[in-house]
Amino acid sequence: MPLFLRNVRENRWYKTGAALWLAQGDVPADPLGDLATTENRLSVWEVAIDRSNVERIVRALAVTRQKIADMGYVLFDSSLLATAGIDAVAENGETPDEGANNWHRDLIDLSGNKLVILTKLILENGESGTVLKKRLEQLVTDGVEQKELPEKCRSKISK
Repeated sequence: MPLFLRNVRENRWYKTGAALWLAQGDVPADPLGDLATTENRLSVWEVAIDRSNVERIVRALAVTRQKIADMGYVLFDSSLLATAGIDAVAENGETPDEGANNWHRDLIDLSGNKLVILTKLILENGESGTVLKKRLEQLVTDGVEQKELPEKCRSKISK
């Protein structure tokens, strides 16, 4: 099964600390803030089995922001969706990287309960990571030079 990636503020997804005051089976509220939905859909990205496209996906997301900064993400197995009763559909992404846009998916028909279940499953089974600003700046430069990104994306890099 493929992995899915969601950009997040990684510090919200640390698995320690909150356990001390949470009731058993409950989830901390902060991670829910990173799973903001639009029309009961959640944007995620399909990651190759070998994870070879993780940095390209994160780069594509980074250039949609005003400026390049550290970018956190969570990875989770797509099989978790069945456990949460969630379906995914292919929806072309809306980043300047047309190649990466093919990996975009929407999780659809989400309810509050499904979102909480998904959050719990990601906290229990997923992993988090960060691509640092310096690495992202190099990825953007490489992407422009390889014609995966338009030249205007270079302006996102701080001088």
